[in-house]
Amino acid sequence: MSAANIRVAHVLRRFTRSEWGGTESVVWNTVLQLRARGADPEILTTSALSKPGEEWDDGVRIRRFPYWYPYFPMTGRAALEMDKKGGNPFSPGLFRALKKGRFDLIHIHCGGRLSVMCALTAHRLGIPCVISLHGGFAAVPDGELKNMMAPARGRFHYGGIIDRIAGYRRNAVAESDAVICISRAEERLLKEQFPDRRIVYLPNGVNCDEFAQKPSSTPQAEWRIPADRRLILCISRIDYQKNQKILLEILRKDPNSHLLLLGPVTSPWYCEEVKNRAKELGVADRLTVIPGLPPGDPRLKAVLHEADLFVLPSLHEPFGIVALEAWAAGLPVLASGAGGLADFITPERNGLFFDPEKPESLVCAYERLIGDPGLRENLIAHAQEDVRAFSWPALTDRLLNLYGELLHEKR
Repeated sequence: MSAANIRVAHVLRRFTRSEWGGTESVVWNTVLQLRARGADPEILTTSALSKPGEEWDDGVRIRRFPYWYPYFPMTGRAALEMDKKGGNPFSPGLFRALKKGRFDLIHIHCGGRLSVMCALTAHRLGIPCVISLHGGFAAVPDGELKNMMAPARGRFHYGGIIDRIAGYRRNAVAESDAVICISRAEERLLKEQFPDRRIVYLPNGVNCDEFAQKPSSTPQAEWRIPADRRLILCISRIDYQKNQKILLEILRKDPNSHLLLLGPVTSPWYCEEVKNRAKELGVADRLTVIPGLPPGDPRLKAVLHEADLFVLPSLHEPFGIVALEAWAAGLPVLASGAGGLADFITPERNGLFFDPEKPESLVCAYERLIGDPGLRENLIAHAQEDVRAFSWPALTDRLLNLYGELLHEKR
């Protein structure tokens, strides 16, 4: 069997267009590329933020299964918070489908007990399993973990009892045949922790030609952003991890600027905190928050062409695929340099870094960029040259080679 015609199960915690993020983008582009090469990929996920059932999209089968969070009491609000971020559910129907699906390989795109159950299912079936660490594993800050677990505080976790009985208290990284890291730092840490595992660095990608084409729509007018303002764009989940509040310092410093935050709200309390801070600073009229757009929405690409610069101020960033999209659209990038961003952004060549915990560092980088047209042009030129290394076809070829090696070893 060649790697090109294999049946691959891609398993996620959730897959919904209303809360589209980096993981969903990576999985979707990967399965489309695999289909184009003759493979038969399928997406299996819980029905978090969606409904149980089956659909076909662009020739790809997507199945969503019922699930639950093993805490008591479990309120609807707490479940919704877990759906949005950090949930660790049970989904027996999903694993029954895995066992009966006649798959050749299981590719895991989630953590927690779902990832362990996937790995153990692969072992029982005698097929390879790969896990991609989209959200990080070894390099997640303690503060991030604490906030992710906040909805479960004060509740009885009976899932631990089930895990012990069923044998799920294991580490999915240790149980997988190959581990894909999207940052070099994570790769180094995991090689130290799991010297006997196959640890592979495979970055995320971008559809370069697609983002290079400017759509005809003009969302800046639709969202009532004055055309004479310098438009600062940040596309990411609106979340404490993404640190958008620091960007208000640019508005305070530059009265001609306007900040557009675009992305699903995964931390409602933080979104309100950002808005309240903007009111305190007297810049609320120069802040626009758009809580996400569906994948493929032409306004997403259009605003990348309308903006003057792109800023990603994350405190923790496993990769930062939106920076590649900005590059492909010809937009200069300022970034915090956190996590995977440091692997592909080279300061002074294709972007500028700043300290995400020091507003003065951000303002300094911003003023350099807007005050030096030559620097701006140089950053854009090198970025559009460098982004070609992250095209989805090239990255999918590398993934297929890994699949082929694992299938050969299993045989």
